[in-house]
Amino acid sequence: MIKLKNIFMYITLIWSAVMLALYLIVLFEIPLFMLIGYLPLGEEIGQFLSSLLFLGIWAVPALYILTLTFMIVARVKFKEKNQNKRIAVPTVILPLVLAAVMLLTNFNEILS
Repeated sequence: MIKLKNIFMYITLIWSAVMLALYLIVLFEIPLFMLIGYLPLGEEIGQFLSSLLFLGIWAVPALYILTLTFMIVARVKFKEKNQNKRIAVPTVILPLVLAAVMLLTNFNEILS
């Protein structure tokens, strides 16, 4: 159970960080996608990053709920005291920051 919790914590943290970076690139209109288009297979990479953004809109909240559930259960059931706070705190805060930034900037209009 604790290993599963740790796996979900890292997945949530990594996916939230990637989503936040990609969304900020789109929000501030940095021409990264245009520059990626010059690479070999650049079109496919751009499509993958775009798909990652749209998939992340639903995946990050689901991962967040699952991760918080595992964190609470592991703490209560197994009395886990030596929880790594360097990973736990950003895992809880980063998806909330991502959600706040996306909701405050009207993400539906920006991503379309």
